[in-house]
Amino acid sequence: TATMARDPVLKGAWVRPGTHIDLIGAYKADMREADDALISAGPLFVDARQTTIGHIGELTIPIANGVITEDAVMGDFYDLIAGAGHGRSSDRDITLFKNGGGAHLDLMMAGYIAARAGV
Repeated sequence: TATMARDPVLKGAWVRPGTHIDLIGAYKADMREADDALISAGPLFVDARQTTIGHIGELTIPIANGVITEDAVMGDFYDLIAGAGHGRSSDRDITLFKNGGGAHLDLMMAGYIAARAGV
């Protein structure tokens, strides 16, 4: 999703097992795209913990309401580059990625992809 929604527009009840969801909109503290059922549905990853946890409503609202904890975030781009963390544990997992934004992270990922491609 890529919306400016203040209230969730994507519901966990709509998502089938095995789906991956990218949440790239809703970048302010009072904005959300995914409802509580979806945000707690499976492994959750972010671009950077420092710019999402405590800053973006997609995470701060469910954390404040006790739906998830900060530990629900399984990893970020820094973990990916370090080779830490894991993704799906089964083909039925619903995985979520919350992009909080930041050009520095885009640059970091572009460098990583280019290096992996031998460019």
